[in-house]
Amino acid sequence: MKIILNHWIRSFLAIALAIFLASCSSITRPPPAAAFMDSYGRNDVINNVSFSYYAGQLKNGVRDEDGHNTEWWGDASFERFISGDYFTFGYGLQSLTPIVQAGFASPYFGITGWGNAFAILYAPMHDSSTFFTRYSGGGMLIEQIPINDKWKLGFTQHLSRNGREIDNGGRFRQIWIPNPEPKFYTEVGGGLFITGAVGENCKMSFELRYGRDLDEKRNRFAITIDFWGFSSPFSFGGNDEIRKAAAKNLEKMKNIETASIDSARTDTLHTIKRRWFRFSDSSQTISTIYHPVKNVTASTTKGICYNEKNNTVWLKQDYGKMLYQVSADSIDYCQEMERKNLLGTTLLEGLLGFLIAAQTTGNFPAAIAIGASFGTGIWALFNFGFDPEELAPKVYPELCSEKHPKEQIIEWLKQYPCGGDLQQTAP
Repeated sequence: MKIILNHWIRSFLAIALAIFLASCSSITRPPPAAAFMDSYGRNDVINNVSFSYYAGQLKNGVRDEDGHNTEWWGDASFERFISGDYFTFGYGLQSLTPIVQAGFASPYFGITGWGNAFAILYAPMHDSSTFFTRYSGGGMLIEQIPINDKWKLGFTQHLSRNGREIDNGGRFRQIWIPNPEPKFYTEVGGGLFITGAVGENCKMSFELRYGRDLDEKRNRFAITIDFWGFSSPFSFGGNDEIRKAAAKNLEKMKNIETASIDSARTDTLHTIKRRWFRFSDSSQTISTIYHPVKNVTASTTKGICYNEKNNTVWLKQDYGKMLYQVSADSIDYCQEMERKNLLGTTLLEGLLGFLIAAQTTGNFPAAIAIGASFGTGIWALFNFGFDPEELAPKVYPELCSEKHPKEQIIEWLKQYPCGGDLQQTAP
């Protein structure tokens, strides 16, 4: 339950940060297509980072009719895609503009739409006219052809309402953050991209795109390099991690001896500090599986006992009310669990507090103080509000790398003898 709550807290804060930052800029340009297409059929979440350079008939470095410098020459984009079979939802930042994106993705064809988060998520609830004055977004058709097992070639066609920046010389809430005003234009165009793998868990694409500004009759070009990798999914929709794990466990339980904590006499199941265990294969455990390296299958538990008569070990499921039995010859004990470092979370939430304070107070020193307090509060919440052993464990390459001799494993297990029902149960 606490793991699910942790996922929702992170999701809520990420979306809140996106909606807040949407007030900084409403300008979007067509996002890269390759990572969106690669989301098809994924059980993982795609984390995408891309960098775009714009060229052509820009108004970069020149003055417009009001005497202002206009049009930035590049974007840095950060997006996260969550897939449910053929449907994909994404959100992220395109420079100063948070965007949301959704659409259909398949191995060969995709269609997607995107827009700035402020106009889509916030403005319609307050003033419908704001949507039309602040909206920037569009739609894209995508075709993709596999060249071989590692490379794909794709083509795109888009129609969008883009924006360019008019730097009015002002500053956001009297601090150093630029406060550009948008000038929108309609663009139609197309492009091509090539996708390939970089290592085992990362992919990249190179994309060229042309766009015709229908309002000012300008030609614009974009060159984009895109990188993405994969992480654990959120606990909802097509990527419901808990639901998928439960389905896998039901299948495994057909071949594993199990018992319910509520029904079995577990007074002699020994409670230990959450510890890692190594398994010969992933089918032997109904706890969450981790792979520190390719040939290591590991899991954790906080309850254990050893049935010497049958040479079996009872382990408590990590998150649930089940006990499961495995052969003592198929497991090895490893290090005690270390949880992930909270520094990244603390800094991220502290930054969120700083930005909110900067918007509401316009006072830089006060914003820093509020941000620091907010970050410290999040750190205290996860340290003292949650059981540290319930938080996500730290997974590192050296985990369970040391193998113990069989005699040493048995000797270690003997300090946790089974009793009661667990002692009598045969495999």
